[in-house]
This record gives sequence, C-alpha cells and structure tokens, in this order.
Amino acid sequence: MITDDGETILFKECSLTSAYTIDSEAEFLIKTIHALKDDKYEMIKSRDKYANIDFMLLNKKNLCSVLIEHKRKKISGKSYETFFIGFNKLIALDTFYNAPIYLVFECDDDTWWCEYDSSFLKRETQIIRGGKLIEIKKSECGCGFNKLISQMKSRLNI
Repeated sequence: MITDDGETILFKECSLTSAYTIDSEAEFLIKTIHALKDDKYEMIKSRDKYANIDFMLLNKKNLCSVLIEHKRKKISGKSYETFFIGFNKLIALDTFYNAPIYLVFECDDDTWWCEYDSSFLKRETQIIRGGKLIEIKKSECGCGFNKLISQMKSRLNI
C-alpha cells in the first residue's frame, strides 16, 4: 500500500489480533520484484484499491511497461477448467489502457495468466451472483509464476 505522502507500506494492521499481515497484492509485489532480479525493473502498485489495474511493471531503461490485474483465488486452480472476470472491468481495461495487460489468477497451487486483448469483449457473458462475467478457459492461460516472469520480461525488453 502507498500512503498519501508516497511512502510504501507493505503491511496492514489486522483488526482482530492487532498483528500486522501482508495482503495478497503486497505479497505478489514482493515475490515479483524478487523474481525479476534486476534493478532496471520497477513495479508500481496502484494507490486506489478500486482501480482496474493493480500494478504497472516498468523497464526503466527503455520505458516499456506492462500492466497487471492480480486476482488471488483461495482455490486449487487445477480443480477448475475456467476463471471468470468482470465484464465491466474488461470494458474499463479496453477504454483506459494501451499497454499490454496481464490477467493473473494466483491460486493456492499455482499461478495462471493470460494477456488481455479486446476480443475478450466479444465473448458471451454470464450472470453469476448478480455480476456480468466472462469466462477464461485455463487452456488459454499460461501456467507457472516463473513463466509469467519470463513472458513479462520478454514484453519489456523489445
């Protein structure tokens, strides 16, 4: 989390125990920065917790960037054939962002990801629990955190 004065805070106070915990996005940020192993990359977390994008990953040498929408799922991803994402979120991604966007589904057992493109908006929608969603088949996704890092690095080093 980033405070109004720009200070990065990776911990938040847990109201039940007064202990500090790392939230899933902060954990993903730390894990990703560590995996990149190069200070030419900078990862910036959105300050707005309701933003359509969670992170921007920037190559500081050539100013290429990728955007990341991170979804932490407390499930075994191997047990499911699809992931869902909100249709309105996709409309916002298509409207406001030009950089490559990775949709990342971090599950208990592995990390799945795909690169968003505007053809997602042409998919059939489903109403689930009152939300308009589109389905992303796991067969369309890459699998593995290290493969995600490699894919993003290749996009950033054009």
